[in-house]
Amino acid sequence: MAPRRWFCGRCRMREAVEHLVEAARRAMGSPGHRQRGQALIIFVFAIFGLLVVAGLGVDLGLFYIERVRITRAVDAAALAAAAELPLEEAAQQRALEFLVENGYDATDPTTRVVINGQHISGPSEEAAATIIELDTASFRDLDLPPEHQLNSAYRIQVLVRQDVPVIFLRFINFIGLQAAASATAENINNLDIVIVFDRSGSMEFDTLCYGCWRQINGVPYPGGNLYPLPWNGPADGPPEHCGPTQYYAYGGYRYYFIEAEEYSRLSNPYDRFLYQPYYTYWVMQREPNDGASGRDSRGAYLLHMPFPDYEEATGYGVTCREEDVVNGWCNSNVTGGPFPAPRADYDFTPPEDGNYYIWVRGQAANSWSRHDGLDRRLFWGIDGAFLGTEGGFRRGTGYNGASSSRWQWRRLNGTPFFWNAGETHTLNLWAGGSNFAVDRIVITTNPYGSDGSPPSGPINWNSGRGAAHWANGRTDWACNPCDARFAGHPGQTGYREYEPNCSSGPNPDRRYDDVWDDEQPIRTAIEAAKRFVGMLDPRYDQIGYVRYSSNSTIASELQCLRRLGPEYCTSQVITDTVVAALDATYASGATNIAGGMEDGIAVLSTGTSAECQAGGHCGRPGAAHVMIVMTDGRANQSPNSYCDDDPARQWPGGSAAQDCVIYYAHEARENSIVVYTITLGGSADFELMEAVADITGGVHRNADRPEKLNEIFEELYERIFLRLVD
Repeated sequence: MAPRRWFCGRCRMREAVEHLVEAARRAMGSPGHRQRGQALIIFVFAIFGLLVVAGLGVDLGLFYIERVRITRAVDAAALAAAAELPLEEAAQQRALEFLVENGYDATDPTTRVVINGQHISGPSEEAAATIIELDTASFRDLDLPPEHQLNSAYRIQVLVRQDVPVIFLRFINFIGLQAAASATAENINNLDIVIVFDRSGSMEFDTLCYGCWRQINGVPYPGGNLYPLPWNGPADGPPEHCGPTQYYAYGGYRYYFIEAEEYSRLSNPYDRFLYQPYYTYWVMQREPNDGASGRDSRGAYLLHMPFPDYEEATGYGVTCREEDVVNGWCNSNVTGGPFPAPRADYDFTPPEDGNYYIWVRGQAANSWSRHDGLDRRLFWGIDGAFLGTEGGFRRGTGYNGASSSRWQWRRLNGTPFFWNAGETHTLNLWAGGSNFAVDRIVITTNPYGSDGSPPSGPINWNSGRGAAHWANGRTDWACNPCDARFAGHPGQTGYREYEPNCSSGPNPDRRYDDVWDDEQPIRTAIEAAKRFVGMLDPRYDQIGYVRYSSNSTIASELQCLRRLGPEYCTSQVITDTVVAALDATYASGATNIAGGMEDGIAVLSTGTSAECQAGGHCGRPGAAHVMIVMTDGRANQSPNSYCDDDPARQWPGGSAAQDCVIYYAHEARENSIVVYTITLGGSADFELMEAVADITGGVHRNADRPEKLNEIFEELYERIFLRLVD
């Protein structure tokens, strides 16, 4: 139906004009009144023109507002309805529900509803204030037998016409205008999707504890094995490490060993919900092959996290500066700072009078090390007073924590402290370099040795870890059954080697503390990708998986309709292939985004049936091809020597690695592949990844925290499967 313009006819307009003309003639009838009559005519026509202009401005503004409202309403209704297809009645009901939410009620007595050309409810077309038309029948699969065509539609059209009353235009006999808009949305079946996943080293930069949690095959995340520190005592305490102070005697000297992970207190909490960029903290590590000492064979140590140093890489680690640490800060130059310098406190009580020296076993960052060596330092003090800086530690830490061969003993004080027996003091260790590790502390009366060469005897035993002896006398947090290091939880009884009884505090089950988690953000990203894979229907859709770091690997070809057929392609096949490959992903290496895209294009390519059956590429010619590229960093690696050669396919002012990303975006477009891009965190190359999406017709989304990935994948799912086409 054509839009209606309501007015009484040209006759009334003509009568109004003739009336004005007659008035003008009367005004000009006598010579004495002729001048005044001319002014009156001009005035009358000016007023008339102003009314027309005002009417047009106000009433057309109301019309435009209504037109925008209708457009938004039909777009939303069409997209929501398409999610229900091919079930046509459900789609139609969903469209009507969304129209009601946007102010167009199908049950209103002035609303006329037409579905698939049939009048369903409401008045005649001439009497209706609102007309709603839904159409799915035009989009059914006509290749099916007539009796099977119902519920085969893949599109729905939503059209709304709304009368818009006017105010000023009534003066020229317009009663109203009619605004109209329509939208058509489709639900895409037969999708071939490949996830291109960043597993570069930066995907573990949010890790709290290496080795505190390990996955168990067949157990869904976050279930897994936890590795808390030994408790060794009654469930409610105290544990044996909080018993009377003990020392180790050798060669006439006393040795008092303290495990770095058995601190009495920490100044900076590591909880994720408190985190801000460039805020740093000490946190325990439990990686079993890092060469650290401990009360069990696994060992443990303390690490300054996060890493790496923000001045050397794209992480949020910070190297603390001595001039700031003496005032309690880490680094006064960081954005949002300064933040407090992380401090670990160790209470100790000398068992005898004497002169004492303090040795520390540690190592500095090896990956992303600073050229100025400032990250090789540790700051220390006694009883809260800053006393010195110990520098020059060997470099060893990086991906997955410390290096077993790079630990080094260094003496903090050249001049001994004289302490009386029974006096309690506190050793303070302030974090120095980003990713600096501390394994063990020895307080001894032995005056010999030099940096890197401790005195012969107990400090050198046990492959350099020191004598297999631990001083008791630990205090404060180290004796609390609700401290997260011990993973206590309610209901524990009797003597406990691990996991004491914790039944107090807002979160008494300490197994759910943030420290008992996998490497991050890669684990959260993997789980979000797995959840997205689970949304797909193996009866219609295929999913493949590519992971990249310095190089790219096709971890799974498209699974599994073309290779196995609908009878044998099940969700279990997807679990055993794509999901298993996701679970086997770990972080390491550089960021070769272009290489991942190159392999993603290959996965979506349509090889022959024989090639697919033999494990080759299994893209379907009739399917929609989609690539989802995820990264938390910046392209710094290229897959080949030619992808940056084409001037028409380069990133303005960019590196070769960035040029190659743009090159493969164009390659994807030429192969009819839509690329959706996801960036994670604040260090990714947002502009580049947005350009990739724009080139191919996709969208870009950024997750400032890993927890937002589920929401983004859900949005992409809707966008991939549901889209407006008209």
